[in-house]
Amino acid sequence: MKISVVCGSRARDLTLLLKFLKMLDLQIFKDFDVNIVCDRNFTGKEELDFFSFFEKQNLEIIKHTSFFTNNNSEFNPNHRWWASYVRNFGIKKAKGEFIQLFDDDNEVDSKFLENCLKKREELTEKTKSECVILPSLYYRDTGQIQNQWFSYFNYRQSRPVLHLLNWKRKAQIQMFSWNWIFSKSSTIGKAKYDEKIARISEDLDYTLSLHEQWIQLRVFSDLKVSHHERDKTRLEQARIWSYSQAKQKSRNRFLFTKKHWNKKQLFQFYICWLPGCILRLSTKAILFWGKDKFKIIKWLLAGVKEWYKLIHKK
Repeated sequence: MKISVVCGSRARDLTLLLKFLKMLDLQIFKDFDVNIVCDRNFTGKEELDFFSFFEKQNLEIIKHTSFFTNNNSEFNPNHRWWASYVRNFGIKKAKGEFIQLFDDDNEVDSKFLENCLKKREELTEKTKSECVILPSLYYRDTGQIQNQWFSYFNYRQSRPVLHLLNWKRKAQIQMFSWNWIFSKSSTIGKAKYDEKIARISEDLDYTLSLHEQWIQLRVFSDLKVSHHERDKTRLEQARIWSYSQAKQKSRNRFLFTKKHWNKKQLFQFYICWLPGCILRLSTKAILFWGKDKFKIIKWLLAGVKEWYKLIHKK
């Protein structure tokens, strides 16, 4: 098999997943299979109904699609964090020479996989080195590019710095904030998704880890992915819409910085970012949240203690 498409899905919205598979069914390039990792705890009846629904669809791609569930595989639906575990599981199951990562709310044109292969062949021939191919990500069917191109990670601010130069053309970058990457299987396996890091930060960490191994990451403007995510509130976008989310937001930033730090960057993190982060996120909680705002602030402050413990942990 040339390509394995890997997609994690909550597998609750069958029409969404069916739309995704129909899109793959229309791909001009045909030498690929699909691994759908169903991130939920199926009962026996739910699983039978799920399989029955897709078996009834008149799609050629279903013959080349594997659905991994808690019943038919060793997938653990009670894993601690969602995205990283699911992607690692799907990558491990992939049998193709190349891997294409997707989400089930993605849409691409019929030449997408074919063009990914061409781009990769052209780049490896030109650079004489292995490359990871990245698309331009658009919010739904608008012309709005989501913020996924980053030049480097600023440890003083503990955040990635946007790549602004030549954004309309292909550009080498250091990080990519989502997971729609195309790569040789042997390359993508060199850095597993960190299952301690969650909430979007896992994608930043993963691609930065690839970059630290001198693997080139290239974004192309003519490879387009439409991201049909649901609408989110301002608090959801800030990742502090609940008691536990506020804690995880704090933990993510610390773990990401600790993993890739040096002494100078760590000093910048504590002196410049930490006080400002607590103040900024606490203000957002007060302005945009109701009864749980003090719980959110409590967790942000409790995160400082946790960081101190983690930084001294061997």
